[in-house]
Amino acid sequence: MRRVASMTWMVATVAIVAALGCGPTMSTVSGTVTFNGEPVAKGAISLFPADGKGAPVGGLITDGRYTITGVAPGEKIVQLSAPIVAGTRKDDYGNVTQVAEDLLPAAWGRASQKKITVTAGSMTENFEITGPDPRNK
Repeated sequence: MRRVASMTWMVATVAIVAALGCGPTMSTVSGTVTFNGEPVAKGAISLFPADGKGAPVGGLITDGRYTITGVAPGEKIVQLSAPIVAGTRKDDYGNVTQVAEDLLPAAWGRASQKKITVTAGSMTENFEITGPDPRNK
C-alpha cells in the first residue's frame, strides 16, 4: 500500500511540474514594418527555423504592425511580403485581371537570408526596409 501511495505522489508531482511549464517556452514577436519610412499597409511576415528543424510561424502585417505568437526561441530566417497591384492585363478571352507584385525588395522574400534571434518571452523586432519603390514606375 505504501508503494502505491508513493507512486501516486510521484505521478502527481510530475503532472504538476509539467503543467507549470517545464516544457519548451514559446515566445511572442511583434513590431513594425516600414518601407522607405512609411508603414507597410498590408502584408505578411514568416519566421522559419534557421536550422530547418520545426515549423515556420507567421502573421499578417496591418498598418505597419504585426504580432506572431507561439514562436519557438532560436535563430529564425525572416521573410516579408507586401503585395500591391502593379497594373492590369487581358487574358486570351479578353478578361481583365490585376497583376500583383511585391512592394518590398526581393531580398526580403522567398530568397531571404535575413535572420533574427528569438528569445523567450515577448520581444520587439522592427524592420525598416528601403529600396526602389515599384509604385513609382
